[in-house]
Amino acid sequence: MKINDEYLEGLSAIKASKQKQQIIKVLSDQSMKIPSEIGYALDLKTNHISVNLRELKEMNIVKCLNEEKKKGRLYCITNKGMNLLEFL
Repeated sequence: MKINDEYLEGLSAIKASKQKQQIIKVLSDQSMKIPSEIGYALDLKTNHISVNLRELKEMNIVKCLNEEKKKGRLYCITNKGMNLLEFL
């Protein structure tokens, strides 16, 4: 796979953050999870998960499936996120 600047930016951000790496690995099974489920799986506080999910979403690495919800937002990994996993 050829890496363009957008992928390099995402890869750099993920490699610089152990939490981001853990989050996308949890989502790599193609499941949909809410932040508290991810936090429970990684033994991390939900607020830390939410901040990282927001940043990953801005880079199109994860996607929120129900943005209109205040609670119970479902997140999944994007194709870009799956491609970036190859480099971790």
